[in-house]
Amino acid sequence: MRAFQECLSCGKKWFSREDFLVDPSIEIIGYQVNFDDLLAGTFLFNHSCGATLSLSVRYFNGLYEGPIFADRATGSDECPEYCLYQDQLDKCSARCECAYVRNIIDIVKIGRKRWNVSSSPNRDLRPLTSDIRPPTSVLRHPRPPFAAQLPAGMSRF
Repeated sequence: MRAFQECLSCGKKWFSREDFLVDPSIEIIGYQVNFDDLLAGTFLFNHSCGATLSLSVRYFNGLYEGPIFADRATGSDECPEYCLYQDQLDKCSARCECAYVRNIIDIVKIGRKRWNVSSSPNRDLRPLTSDIRPPTSVLRHPRPPFAAQLPAGMSRF
């Protein structure tokens, strides 16, 4: 079985995202934004052996089911500029396409305490309460919010 992640320092392997996230020896410590492709941003985790692991946001995208805003607020008065600081892991209240990544961070940080983690291999990592997601009053999938806007009449395919 292929590992989800392996610590290159001590050799510890996690065989699923869920096993990785519920492991008490893992702590999220940072986020490096990629404004061109938000899913290519990187979450940084410390492991108890002293190593720092970096994983793409892409691996955690499915944890968040709330709204994703279509426009970026970076540089506006509404933006607290959290994404510009790697160690700033607070949830963002701006109506910004980047805010959903901050919600993923919040799910990883606080949600893991509320997850229904059973001894079964099919763990359910959905939060037990809905208070860690923003109201669902804006744009939702299917269109990825960070995709470039195409001129009228053009298709991605």
